[in-house]
Amino acid sequence: MSKNILVTGGAGFVAFYLAKFLANNSHDKVTVIDNLSRGRHDAEFSQFLTQPNVRFIEADMTNTNFYSQLDNHYDEIYHLAAINGTKYFYEKPQEVLRVNILSLMNLLEWSTPENTGKLVFTSSSEAYAGTVKCFGEYENFMPSKEDIPLTIDDVFNARFSYGGSKLIGELLTVNYLRTKKIPFSIIRYHNIYAGRMGFEHVLPEFCKRIADKENPFKIFGGTETRAFCYVDDAVEATVAVMRSEKCNTEVIHVGNSKEEITIKELAEKLFELAGYKCEFDIQAAPQGSVSRRCPDTSKLKALTGFEAKINLSEGLKKTLDWYLKKYAELKN
Repeated sequence: MSKNILVTGGAGFVAFYLAKFLANNSHDKVTVIDNLSRGRHDAEFSQFLTQPNVRFIEADMTNTNFYSQLDNHYDEIYHLAAINGTKYFYEKPQEVLRVNILSLMNLLEWSTPENTGKLVFTSSSEAYAGTVKCFGEYENFMPSKEDIPLTIDDVFNARFSYGGSKLIGELLTVNYLRTKKIPFSIIRYHNIYAGRMGFEHVLPEFCKRIADKENPFKIFGGTETRAFCYVDDAVEATVAVMRSEKCNTEVIHVGNSKEEITIKELAEKLFELAGYKCEFDIQAAPQGSVSRRCPDTSKLKALTGFEAKINLSEGLKKTLDWYLKKYAELKN
C-alpha cells in the first residue's frame, strides 16, 4: 500500500538523504518542505525534485501560512527542519531557538489524528550536553542510554541554544501528541556525517583545512571523544523507528556505538586517507564542548533489529572525497 510522506527541512542534510531514500519506493509520494535559508537548492536537490513522486513546498514553517500547502493527510511525518551547526549556535542563538521551536510548535498545532498517521521528531545528543558536567557519575554510564537526564548547565552559554531547542522539542512532542493521541517517536541523532552536510561542522572544516594544506593543523581540544554515524545508517534507522509500532512513544538513540574516537584521532584518520602529513597545534576546546559522546544503541536494535553497518574508515573516505571535490570546484 502506497504512503503519503512529509519530510520537513528536506533541502538540508539528513532530511535530504532521508527523502531520497523514501522516494526510492516509487509507489510512495514524498513531500519535502524547506525555506531554503540553509538548505541548498543545488544540482543534487534539483535532480531529486525531477522524480515524479516528489513534491517540493518552499515555505517558512515559523509562519502558519504553510498549512494551506499541506495535503489533507500524511501517513508519516518526519520533522527534521532546524538550524544546526556550531557556528550558528554562537553567532545567532536567538534565531536557532526561534526557528527550531516555532517550526515544531506550528507543525504540532496542525497535527490531528485525522491528518497525521505518525510523527517522528528528530532530537539530538546536544539535549543532554550539560549532563556529564552536572552529574559526574554519568561518565560511568557511557555509552549513554535514553534515560540520561537532559541538562543545560549554563543558560548564558550560547551553544545551548540548539540543545535547548531540542530539549524543548522533546517536551513539546511528547505532550502535544500524547494529548492528541497521535502516534510518535523521538530520535536523538549522534554525530551524523557525510558529504553535503554543510560547512559549519568539524568534519567539513577538517576537510577544508586539509585541502588548504594547513600546517600546523589547529585542533580545538583534541581529547574529546565522539562516535560518528554515517548518514545512510542514520536514515535507515530513522525509517525503521517510524515503521515499528514497538517504537511508538519511545525515545531512541541513533548513532554508531562501535567506534568512539578522539577528535585528534579523527584528524589523524583523515590525514591517512588523504595522504597528508603535518604538525598539530592543539588549542583549548570551545566553551561548553562535551568531553565525551557515545550512544548506547541497544534499544534501537532491540526494537527494530537495526544496527549501523558502515564503518568509520569507509564513511570518512566517502565524506573526504566529496568535500575535496567540492572545495576544488569552489577554487575554480
